[in-house]
Amino acid sequence: MTHGPSRRDVLRGIGVLAGTIATATSLDASVSAASSTATAQWVRRENVRPGDGTWLRGVAAPAGDLEGYASATSVDLGQPITFFVSTTSPTYSIKVYRMGYYQGLGARLIESRVGLTGAARPMPPPDQYGTVDCQWPASFRVITDARYLPGQYLVRLENAEHQFRFIPFLVRDDSSTAAFVYMSSVTTWQAYNTWGGFSLYRQATPVGSITISDANRAVRVSFNRPYDRAFANGAADFVGNEFPLLFLAEQMGLDLTYWTDIDLHERGTTLTRHRALLSLGHDEYYSPAMRANVVNAVTHGVNVAFFGANFCYRKIRFEPGVNGPDRLMINYRSTADPITATNPSLATVNWSQYPSDTPESTFTGSIYGGVDGTGSLSVVDATSWLWRGCGVRDGSVLAGALGGEFNHYNPAVTNPPNVQILAHSAVGGGTSDVTYVAEPGQGGVFASGTGHWVFDLSNAPKLGNFWVPAAIPGVTNVIRRATMNIFASFGAGPAGNATPSVANTSQY
Repeated sequence: MTHGPSRRDVLRGIGVLAGTIATATSLDASVSAASSTATAQWVRRENVRPGDGTWLRGVAAPAGDLEGYASATSVDLGQPITFFVSTTSPTYSIKVYRMGYYQGLGARLIESRVGLTGAARPMPPPDQYGTVDCQWPASFRVITDARYLPGQYLVRLENAEHQFRFIPFLVRDDSSTAAFVYMSSVTTWQAYNTWGGFSLYRQATPVGSITISDANRAVRVSFNRPYDRAFANGAADFVGNEFPLLFLAEQMGLDLTYWTDIDLHERGTTLTRHRALLSLGHDEYYSPAMRANVVNAVTHGVNVAFFGANFCYRKIRFEPGVNGPDRLMINYRSTADPITATNPSLATVNWSQYPSDTPESTFTGSIYGGVDGTGSLSVVDATSWLWRGCGVRDGSVLAGALGGEFNHYNPAVTNPPNVQILAHSAVGGGTSDVTYVAEPGQGGVFASGTGHWVFDLSNAPKLGNFWVPAAIPGVTNVIRRATMNIFASFGAGPAGNATPSVANTSQY
């Protein structure tokens, strides 16, 4: 009996290409212009399969009526994942979508089930740390069999009234040697999640007489809970800060593998198998292992692109919980963290603060600047590789391109010696800089300096107020082409060999 190639063999693709992007997915002119980018046949084939635009249609279920969470943020190919659902409806249905390009519809339906038995589950009270940790009974399980390829998935829960709610999860391939690691920032999602009353930022609603270490926020949060309805109807930060980049990457057919940042924590030593790490729109919360794995990878020639601002800023640690390891995330933001006395290297201060004293600038040349990053992007160093084919020159202004939080180059902190500034822009809170660092023989590090870089790629499908602003004429084409230049450069190998950075910070 003869056997064809296994699913993993196909994904190792046999099809990695380096050449002009094909037009099988009706790419527009700006995408077609990108060349010599590492692509994979399986991603291109997958994205010409029929899409399903109904994944984002309908009415969001009211808070408390329908919600759920997954037993893990990601699973390896072939592994099961369990889901926990609370609903006031006697029955509900599910549809599981793989997210991508799919002729511009953004998703493909993988499987559906109807007539699942529903039951309302209690919202547990927060403990003394502000932790809301559900221990609901299992509702259904998905086996990531041959129907499931690596990628980002959304489960759409739908009740008898046809109202819906999302649960995100990711399927990874732990044997992959793909050029690009697409990394979803689930630690930051969970930090901002207010379901049950507390996030790492605030107490969303009064909850009895609870007193926690910081009176108005949690210091520990759990992944064993739904994402709040106001957080993209349960899809969290994926739909705004991440999906527009995934939409473009899969449209191009990039040779991708898929991680969450918890995978960077747990298995990030394997990052050196790949050529580039793509950090998406808001990648704020880093454990020591996460940061060490990124820095090690850069020194071994792996490129890193930070497409958002406020990255690698908060220091965290994990604890095991219901459903396995690393289900609880701790962040005190001060030396009040009890572990400071016994192991100060794990104290959950900001990375720039004592006793860590290692701001993100030490390996990126870019440091957090503040929350008011609204402004227009001003191009400098227009002859650099980033702006190739973008039709800009020194002094070109992309009106309204910048927003959200911002990063900048700050000479008063520790930086690599060869920081190159590629855009230098006035924003409400100061200055936003696009920076690049690449030492010979090492990987390159790109930092967009703005929370709106991914937003500016927003030709992806939209869902009411849960989605990013519309693409801005005159901005999106430039940012999209610059992003494709990053893909082309960073997917080719160590950028420090091909395009080492040239220090120019003294000019700014």
